[in-house]
Amino acid sequence: MYGARLRLWLPILLFAFVLGVYVWRRGEAVRWYEISWALASLAQLAIRWPHVEANRANRVARSRVGRGEQWLMFLVFLTLLGLPMLFLATPWFGRFDYRLPSAWLPVLGSLLMAASLWLFYLSHAHLGRQWSPSLEVHAEHQLVTSGVYRRVRHPMYASIWLFALAQPLLIHNWVAGALAVPGFGLLYFLRVPREEALMLETFGEAYRAYLQRTGRVWPKRTS
Repeated sequence: MYGARLRLWLPILLFAFVLGVYVWRRGEAVRWYEISWALASLAQLAIRWPHVEANRANRVARSRVGRGEQWLMFLVFLTLLGLPMLFLATPWFGRFDYRLPSAWLPVLGSLLMAASLWLFYLSHAHLGRQWSPSLEVHAEHQLVTSGVYRRVRHPMYASIWLFALAQPLLIHNWVAGALAVPGFGLLYFLRVPREEALMLETFGEAYRAYLQRTGRVWPKRTS
């Protein structure tokens, strides 16, 4: 119980600390879109936290987690969370700032973030106990093909794509903002084929039929 509370409160306290340092450093130059990114990131962690805790009770039956998978997950953590947090708390990346051509682009970024969080929530809610943070299936794993998974196989990846695309519109920095897109893209294009191969190995023809009628992150066109 205390371990779960600690895992919940540590990120909250870290975000509060980083935002406090950010406001202190910026003074009157606080930018709403950078605050928007931080709040969206905290909301994403809050959505995922109960599912992380529930996943601890699952007994792993098959796993494809190797050194490469661990490095890819670290890269995503670094580019979507670690570097932006350092950007907010320190002046280290200031030389890599850029300007957007329109003042409306941060608004677009906020809308993308809102869509990302909505889809992220639905993806976890509809997947339930079948979710895992890495390439593994557990002993009582079931194939989910309903809800948001009815026409799209990987809505959770779609939500993170929206998050990664929104980040450069809210964090205007080549290191802390723009690297989110290639950082997540590398994990997506390397992991998804292996994930689908694992699902085929586990569910066989049921998953093959599911592949035929769904798209990866966008619904497949039907004739």
